[in-house]
Amino acid sequence: MNKIKQVAVIGKGGEIKEELKKIAEELGEKLVENNCRIICGGKDGIMKEVCKGAKKAKKYREGMTIGILPTTKKEQANEYVDIIIPTGMSYARNQIIVLSADVVVGIGGGAGTLSEIAMAWQYGKKIILIEKSGGWSEKIAKEEKIDEKEREKIIKVKEVEEAIEIIRKM
Repeated sequence: MNKIKQVAVIGKGGEIKEELKKIAEELGEKLVENNCRIICGGKDGIMKEVCKGAKKAKKYREGMTIGILPTTKKEQANEYVDIIIPTGMSYARNQIIVLSADVVVGIGGGAGTLSEIAMAWQYGKKIILIEKSGGWSEKIAKEEKIDEKEREKIIKVKEVEEAIEIIRKM
């Protein structure tokens, strides 16, 4: 049996555009179809849509979506999260998200996403960023790096299927 890969999906919380919803939902579904467990911040926006997509997968089973919440309130998790982990750690919970993952996938995002990308870089995690998704994911994808340190490049992809193909080969 193949080991389940743990994929952190990071990105914009709150209200998001329809095109980002579609990207996140497609990513969630395809990750589960490819034997991946999703780790996210557990709230709304990209986090909600990726978990929603996961539940649509034919291979979905309970426990495939994990939400690492910034607060102590379980009820703040979106309805598609299977395993809710309240931390009371605010943005420090981003470290748990990143360290729990085999790979990090970014879609859009603001300051929280930027901190997760920077942590993933510092910890030597593979980072896949969706081009043209806006926010920090798009900005960093253009540069393909965060600083001048000798590290594997950040991987930018145009489509969800490209991200899945990279993860499948890991």
